[in-house]
Formats: sequence, C-alpha cells, structure tokens
Amino acid sequence: ATISYRVTVPCGSAIATQVVTVSALTIGMSYAGGKVAYIYQPGDPGYIAGESHGLIAAPSDQSAGIEFGCDGLSIGGLSSELGSGAANTTLITTACSTESAARLCADFVLGGYSDWYLPSLYELQKLFLNRVAIGGFLDGTYWCSSQISGPSAWSIYFPFGYNFSNHKANLYRVRAVRYF
Repeated sequence: ATISYRVTVPCGSAIATQVVTVSALTIGMSYAGGKVAYIYQPGDPGYIAGESHGLIAAPSDQSAGIEFGCDGLSIGGLSSELGSGAANTTLITTACSTESAARLCADFVLGGYSDWYLPSLYELQKLFLNRVAIGGFLDGTYWCSSQISGPSAWSIYFPFGYNFSNHKANLYRVRAVRYF
C-alpha cells in the first residue's frame, strides 16, 4: 500500500509518500514466540473469515522423553479435535499433580508468551504435516493431549506420521504450541 501525507507549515507544504509492504503469515515463519505451524482454514474451529488464526509451534522440543502422566487415570473431557489442546492441557494439569507432558507445556514460557499447551491429536497431525517448514523435529514419537483410556494416550511417530496408542508411562518427545 502507498501512504501519502501532506505537511503544511507557514513557509509552504510538502507531500511525502511511503510504500508499506504487509507480508502475510506463512507456515514456518517466525511469529509470536515460535513458528507458524498451521493457519486455520474455512470449516476449522476458530476460523474467522478475513482474519489469520492458527497454531504457533515452539521452535524446538520441550523434552526428549517425558511421560504423558496420570498413568491409570481416565481423565474425562479430553478431545482429539483441532482447537481442543488448550482445554485438554488444563484438564490434565488439574487432574494430575505429577510431572507430565501437559504440565511441561503449561509451564513453558518463550518469547514473552506463557499460554503454551500440549497439542491435541489433530493439532499434532498439523505439526507433522508441516514439520519440514516448522523445523527442529527429530525422528521419534511425540505425545499429544488426547487420551484413549486410563492407561493409554495417543502419540504420533514422526518419521511416518502414524498415530499410536501408547502407555502413558512411556517416555516420548514433546513440542508445545499456542493459539494465535
């Protein structure tokens, strides 16, 4: 866009113009404390026409191996859906007093942002699909905040993107996300 303005003083006036370029957000771009991991599309929960919203991923893993936590405890209300990771993280950290993947994300602070959370299964799938642009992912299994039962939760094996049911006591990688 070109912005023009006129300055008038007692001895005359002048017009100045400035070209301003506004860049659109792209997957992998550094933004709001991390890297743009996914931009909501029409039909996604949280999509607002004319606005950009989505997921920011931390630029590196928060752990190379931590338990999901709450082994044996079935936590009600956990979802796999896009947009449910923050609520899942709150439910997990409220139900479990022990160290967990969700607590690690909830306590994470980066770039002045403290609203990080453990992504839901569908949110983690978006990170897998955009892993090359986001960067920093290692071959291994990553926890998400979606539970299957008391002793098991979902995870994704990042070399191939397979979803697996795993025992909550297993030690897997964690990558925090936040909403923008």
